[in-house]
Amino acid sequence: MKKDDLYGLGIEFVVPKGAGVFINNQLQEVADSEHQTIFFSNNLLIDNLVNEDELLLVVNTVNGIIPEAYLSNYQYSYRTLTADKIKAQEDGVIIPRFDSKYRNMLLMWAIIVFVSVSVCSQIGGLKTGYESILKAFDGVTLGRSDSNKLNTLQLLMFLVCFILVGSLAMMLFGSGDIWLSEINSSETNKTYSDFFGNISYIIISIFLFVAFRLMVIYVLGNIFGNKNVSSIHSIEFYKLTWVFVLFFLFLCVLWTLNPFNISWDFMRNFIGIAFFLKSFLVYIAVYKQVNLRFNYLFSYFCATEFLPSLLAVKVFIG
Repeated sequence: MKKDDLYGLGIEFVVPKGAGVFINNQLQEVADSEHQTIFFSNNLLIDNLVNEDELLLVVNTVNGIIPEAYLSNYQYSYRTLTADKIKAQEDGVIIPRFDSKYRNMLLMWAIIVFVSVSVCSQIGGLKTGYESILKAFDGVTLGRSDSNKLNTLQLLMFLVCFILVGSLAMMLFGSGDIWLSEINSSETNKTYSDFFGNISYIIISIFLFVAFRLMVIYVLGNIFGNKNVSSIHSIEFYKLTWVFVLFFLFLCVLWTLNPFNISWDFMRNFIGIAFFLKSFLVYIAVYKQVNLRFNYLFSYFCATEFLPSLLAVKVFIG
């Protein structure tokens, strides 16, 4: 709903036992009794506005009973809300429940991505164990790394996992100013065909972005006359990015299940900053393993890591 639809009032829900009330996909409260009233003040709703004037309110019920919602200035009892004299005076305004399938679509896509990443990691031999994850940071902590190059199958499976997790993160948290972030709202995903069309759009865009980035790494490595830089960079990029892919996958799946209540803006900022952190760790790992002047290496990483990370932050934070 829009900010203007509140008319300066709050919203009070009457929900059945076991129903969960969400604001912007964030679980706020679960009813522990029948006909429980749950009230959100106008100030609280204003603080949770998305894109300055939009608010998503969702009530999930376990028994299919349709909840009621009223615009009110403070919390009333259930008996007061349902009294005929109140309804006759129209002090309580019933708000039609918007039946959106978008949340179910996101949960479905999160499950698909989780299963696909699990299968692809097994096919490509991508390691997910605790020791393997810690070993990925050897280039940062010890200045040395496993020099084994990726084979074609590993690279392909890694790219598939990266793109799938990236598409899930975009659909959940994308809220920047560029065109790609405009297709992850419930208004543009009313049907499954719309949803998968937008997913395909994001997947193709991420693929082109990654392909262009790898090409820049290869070209700049040749320009600087040190192919060892691009080789080590590729290995460190794969290892550290794979750790972040697993972390983001875990985070996104948890988010769709809503087991915790964390600000949506905090999550966007956290993921955006994580892109910069990963690029900085890759820079340190490569810096410790190559013999190249600082200004050359810094210029190289500005084009191959820092600028792409800035673009990613632009997508998420805006």
